Amino acid sequence: MSSALLLALLGVTFTLPGVQALLCQSLTHTSVYNMSDLPRQWSVAEQKECDRGWGCQDTLMLIENGPQVLVVISKGCTQEEDHEVRVTEHRTGPGLSVISYTHVCRQKDLCNDLSNSVPVWAPPLQTGARRRAFRRGTG
Repeated sequence: MSSALLLALLGVTFTLPGVQALLCQSLTHTSVYNMSDLPRQWSVAEQKECDRGWGCQDTLMLIENGPQVLVVISKGCTQEEDHEVRVTEHRTGPGLSVISYTHVCRQKDLCNDLSNSVPVWAPPLQTGARRRAFRRGTG
């Protein structure tokens, strides 16, 4: 192949529109709360530009042990494929309960906009039994 043809092909390749890099919310947070302090709400000040082709992710995990709940929040960039909101109950009490929320998106900048724990937690019922809210697609 001639060098002129190769340069022409390279020029065409570089002018083709590429996948835009996404801007995602970025946060890592871990705290222990009393169950009575749930649901929690948070704000995110930090943003991160992802590598081209990467998506934005929200991950929220609640680990309940007696009257306390460990809340783990992770927001940022990921190579994982897009998926709608997934709420997974990994383990249910008595004693220890683990529930998680995950979402991966690429449809727009800052699409990882989960700002509270409501999709995986609702206040205890008056009987004292806990009720979790499995609200798909909210955030």
